[in-house]
Order: sequence, then C-alpha cells, then structure tokens
Amino acid sequence: MSASIPEEPLPIGPKGELPKVVEEEFNKITKDKEEIHMAVSSDMSLEGDFKENWFLATDKRIMVFNGDHSVKAEVVKELLLVDIDDVKLKNYIGNGVLEITTKDKAVEFLRFSKTAFHQNEIGEIPKVIDKIREKNGHKSESQKSTGEQGPSSKKDHRCEKCGAIIPHWTGTCPNCLDKGALLGRLFSYLKPYWQIAIIAFLLTLVTTALGLVPTYLTKYLTDRVFAPVVETTTDRRLFLLNVFVLAIIGIHITNTLLGAGRTYMMQWLGNKVIYDLRTSAYQYLQRLSLSFYNKKETGRLMSRISNDTGRLQEFIVHGIQDFAMNILKLVGMCTVLFITNWRLATLSLVPIPTMIVGSIIFGKKMHMVYHKVWRRMAGISAVLADTIPGVRVVKAFAAEDREITRFNIQNEEFFTHSMRAAKISTIYFPLMGLATFAGGIIIRWFGGRDIIGGEMTLGELMLFVGYMWQFYGPIHGLTRLNHSLQRAASSAERVFEILDAQPDVDDKEDAVELPAIKGDIKFEDVVFSYDDEKNAIDGISFEVKAGEMIGLSGPSGAGKSTLINLLGRFYDVSEGAIYVDGHNIKEVTMKSLRSQIGVVLQEPFLFHGSIAENIAYGKPDATRASVVAAAKTANAHDFIMNFPDGYDTMVGERGVGLSGGEKQRISIARAILKDPRILILDEATSSVDTETESQIQAAIERLVEGRTTFAIAHRLSTLRKADKLIILEKGVISEMGTHDELIKNNGLYKRLVDMQSELSSIKVV
Repeated sequence: MSASIPEEPLPIGPKGELPKVVEEEFNKITKDKEEIHMAVSSDMSLEGDFKENWFLATDKRIMVFNGDHSVKAEVVKELLLVDIDDVKLKNYIGNGVLEITTKDKAVEFLRFSKTAFHQNEIGEIPKVIDKIREKNGHKSESQKSTGEQGPSSKKDHRCEKCGAIIPHWTGTCPNCLDKGALLGRLFSYLKPYWQIAIIAFLLTLVTTALGLVPTYLTKYLTDRVFAPVVETTTDRRLFLLNVFVLAIIGIHITNTLLGAGRTYMMQWLGNKVIYDLRTSAYQYLQRLSLSFYNKKETGRLMSRISNDTGRLQEFIVHGIQDFAMNILKLVGMCTVLFITNWRLATLSLVPIPTMIVGSIIFGKKMHMVYHKVWRRMAGISAVLADTIPGVRVVKAFAAEDREITRFNIQNEEFFTHSMRAAKISTIYFPLMGLATFAGGIIIRWFGGRDIIGGEMTLGELMLFVGYMWQFYGPIHGLTRLNHSLQRAASSAERVFEILDAQPDVDDKEDAVELPAIKGDIKFEDVVFSYDDEKNAIDGISFEVKAGEMIGLSGPSGAGKSTLINLLGRFYDVSEGAIYVDGHNIKEVTMKSLRSQIGVVLQEPFLFHGSIAENIAYGKPDATRASVVAAAKTANAHDFIMNFPDGYDTMVGERGVGLSGGEKQRISIARAILKDPRILILDEATSSVDTETESQIQAAIERLVEGRTTFAIAHRLSTLRKADKLIILEKGVISEMGTHDELIKNNGLYKRLVDMQSELSSIKVV
C-alpha cells in the first residue's frame, strides 16, 4: 500500500527549526524549487566528532549539512532519491549510522549518538524516505528489512503489525491503537459498581424525559391559551394557564432534585473508578523493574498518574453522562417531531450531514494536535522534575538562566501546539454554528408557510422552534464528544501502557518463598548486559560462606554496583545463576529474598517524615525502643537527641536539614533495625569527613557481625578487615584473595593501594 508524503514539512530537531545558514545554503543549491519534507538534527560527524549536522529530505534528494551553523553551512553528503535502493539504521556501541545502499555500494550517510537518536527522531528517516520514494513510484526495500534499526531499536522499536516506528515516549504504535478497546477496558473498571451505574443511567433517562416535557407543554399552552385554535372562555384559558405553569414548575423542581442525585452518583462513580485505576497504576509502578525507570522520565510518569487519570475521571463523570443524555434527547425529540410533522422534521435534519462530516475531519486533526500538546505538557513536567529536586546544583553552577531557557523552550512549544488546537476549534465551532443557523432558517420559513396555509398551528411551530435549540445542542455535544473520546483514549493509552509494561524482573509462577537463610552465596558463570551490546559482568564465578565479609573494589565502571544489583535481583542475569543457601534466586519470590538483604548506599535516601519513621522504614511495626536501640548501635542517638523534637524531628525531602554523615548513620540504623542476613555496603563512608567516618566505621563494624557482607569501597584501607577481596576490572575478576595475598601478588590491587598512598601523602604535605 502506497504511503503519502506528509502534507507539510516535518521540522524535527532540538528547536524544531533549521538554522538560518543551513536554510540559506539549501536554497542556493536547490534554487527554491524543492520543499523540505524532513529536517533532523544529529550531533556527530561521520568521523565520529561531536559536531552538529542536519539531515534534509526533499521530494528529489537527501542531503547532510555540516559546519558551524551560527556562521556557515556546507553540504557534505548528497544523493538523489532515484539512486537509493535501501535505507538502514545500523547500530554500533555508543552511536549509530544511517546507511544508504545504491546500485553500486553502501554509503554511510549520517552518524548520530544514542541521545540524538531518541531526542531528534532519527528513527523516522527510513520511514519518510520510503514514503517519498513510494509517492514517486519507486519500490522501497527498507520496510522489508528485519535487520538493525538503530541504537535502541530492538524488536519492539518497530511495530510488528504495520512496520511503523514506535515513538520513544510510548511503548505502543499510534497507528494500530484500538481506541474502542482502550475505552472498553476503561469501562471494565465500572463492573464492581454496576448497580450504581444502572441507577445513574435510569435517573439520566428520567431527567432527560422530564427535561423535554416543558417544551412539549408549550405547544398546548400556545394553542389553547395564548392563541387558541377553537373558541374558549377567558376563565378556561386562565385555568389552563395556571395548570400548565404549575406543571412546568413541578417538573422543573423534580428534575432538579433528580439531576442533583444523578450528578452526585456519577461524581462518586468517576472518583471511585479513577481511585481504583490510579491505585492500580501506582501499585504496578512499584512492581516494574529498574530498567523501566531508566527509560522513562520521572515527570512523564508523574503526569500519567495525575494528569491523565484526571482526564479519564472527567470523561467518566461528564463525557459518559453527556453522551447518554444527548442520545436520549435526540431519540425523544425526533419521535415527537416526526409524529407532529414528518415533512418539517425531515427538513430540520438537513444540516446534520455537515455536522457529522465536520466532526470526523476536525476530530482527527484535534486528536493529533492534542497528542502533541500532551507530549509538551509532559516535557514541562519532566523539566520541573529535574530542576526542582536539583535546585541546589542549579544554583551552585549558576545555571538558572540555562534552566529557564530549557523550560521556556518546552513552554513555548506547548503554547504553539495549544494555539494550533485553538485555531482548529476557532474554525470548527463557527461552522457548526452556521449549520445550526441554517436549520433555524429552514424551520421558520417552511413552518411559517405551513401556518399561513393552515396546515400547521402556531403551537406546533413553537414546539419545533423550542426543540430545534435543544435538538442541535445534543448534536454539538456529540461532535464535541468525539474530541473528548480522543483525549480519553490518548490518556487511557498512556495509563494502560504502565499497566501493560512487563517487568524485566518478576517472580515466576512457581516461585517459592525463600526460608530464613544463613547467608551462603554462590555466583556461577554470571553474565549480564544493560544494553545487549556490551557485557557489564562477563563470566564471574565465586563463592561466599555465611558470615564472611567480601570487599569489592576496582576502577570505576568495573562492575561492582552491577554485581550487588544482580544479587538483589534489581536486574536478572543474562547467563549463569546466583545461589543463596543453594536456592537459585530466580526460583524464589523477590520479596522473600529482599526482605533478608539490607543496603546502605553511598548517598542514603531519606523520605519526608520523622527520623523515627525513616529508621523504621524497613520494619514499620518496630517499637520506639527498638528504633532507639538501632540508632544507638549506629552512633546516631546522640545527634538525634540534640534536636528539639528528638526522634520526632521532621526530615525534609531527601534528608534536607541533615548532614551527609547524619543521613548515613540514620541509613545504617535502618539496616540494623531490619536485621538482614545479607548486608550490602555501597561506598558507605566515601563522602564524609574523617571524624564522621570513624563513627560510621564503628557502627558498621557492629552491623556486619554475623552477617554475610559485601562492601564496595574506593578507600581500600576500609577493606583491610575483609575476609576476601574481589577486584574487578572491565566486568571480570582481576584478582581475588585477602589483603596481604593481593599485596604480595603485585597486581591491580597493589597498584591501587600505592596510588592511594601517594595521594594521601600529597594531601598531608
């Protein structure tokens, strides 16, 4: 099936616009006769230098511009589309290449980093080139290719169904999204409350019917009171006037009371459904693996849990209710109008096809625009999530202006796309109003002619005119509902993406509870890679006996933190196995494993709450006496008692208000209270002063007694008491033994010790 060229250029890049010098150079070469269909920024030259490049695609050729784009630009690559046989994105370590195959050879056309690939939508290049070539009558092979598709384009980067690129901000294909299924899945959350839903629907039915009655009574009020068709007495007309007015008042009061009850029930139903959905999404977020969070921005996830679920709540409370009421109103009014005068009723429907066509056309455009608006709003949230927690770093580096600029870029893009949505609405709703006006003119002209001809009463015309305004209201509501449905479907897509994400690390169906352990650990030929390209751990094997202390050291990036992450099953091994007391950790539940592991991190994370609550985080039911005992063991009791509120002192977000050493000792107290059999110390004393380090070290010595301990440290002096040292280098074990044995080996460990000794002597001098 032939795909069409985009109706307008696709200015994709960091700022969504070409540098002026690139545009000028392009116009010189093409002499303004070619339109740019795609413009993408890259951050690397073909030689591998970090330098801005621009890829451009027209209906005739593709080009790459290089140079200092604030001063000049030059073409470094150019190919006619007719000469292209295939387009591929090839994946290398740390970067990728756009490879163009011609009849004679394969040409490396554009190089890019993984960051540029994700941020600048370089993955769309083959798709756009294919569209342009197919539009020009050329067959393309790149869609058939199942080879490499770019730096992180694993099997799920292209949709298996339609072959389209799946955007990096979502895990689903927008082209294949079944919005009906999404909304059906959303409605499934109503099942537990079906009784309330049915009662609310019946109330909607009653209130809608009652809402139509006053206008219907106007017909009789006109024909029997205001302009009676047959002669009647004044007293009779006054009596009928009082009856009709009292009836209208009674109907209005009844309808108001029933409507209030219905609205409250719908509000309760919507809030309850979103409560369940939001709870499910958050619970599932807690289940997802660290790899999921590594790929997602915090601000975007926050937006899904708060903003998107809020939109779904609005849809359930108002959208569904309005839809039911509009349908019932239309059915009721059509029935009355066709019974009263079927010819005039038919004429009143003339504007409806225009409304339906307009709704379909503008609905599609509104969906595309609002999807972009959401992405920009999520981008704003992502910037806020970065800068607000990191405000200390921003101020320390005097980067306020830079962060303001970054925020303004996102905010400006949000404004631009919001105005596009406003522009579409500005065109759409006046057109719908014009259609309504046309319907009113038709009814008045043909109805007036029938009255003059004696074929229709004034009351019947008043009925048509009254229902006309009510009739087109539901039509407008249904056309707006299309927009509401689109927004709800997009929000549901993003929320259900979380619920549908499969944890990379999860319990097996037949996983068993890990019993109380002694602490024997065995690594057997363990291999692990974060990106399926380079092994962070490459065939490591060793054994640890219960109660031993293992020191892990080596250069940065050697795999120390990865090793302990695998032990806690924050990631699963790619090959090999890890055993705890003879149990393969993949065969036991993660909760039973992690409940027996304690961690003290280099940068301890404290939650907003009291000091006592932070110490008891791993054991919420702990008594105050046990909390105090743990704090004393961690050498934290004295400084805690110096605070006016003692253990009830509130800790700011991430431990604001405490020094690094104080936070670390609270973290150690937290691990002591948990009483784990396996203890992990990740650079626990690396960022504190000497006096604090001695206090922390004393606390750690009490903590490690009788536990299997893994201690990561760059200060090798802290590892002298370890039963065994494992020295890692490039993901493999370089050396293993006691401190004295490794010093005698004169290997990597000895060199590291000597280097630290030299640095220490320099500091002393």
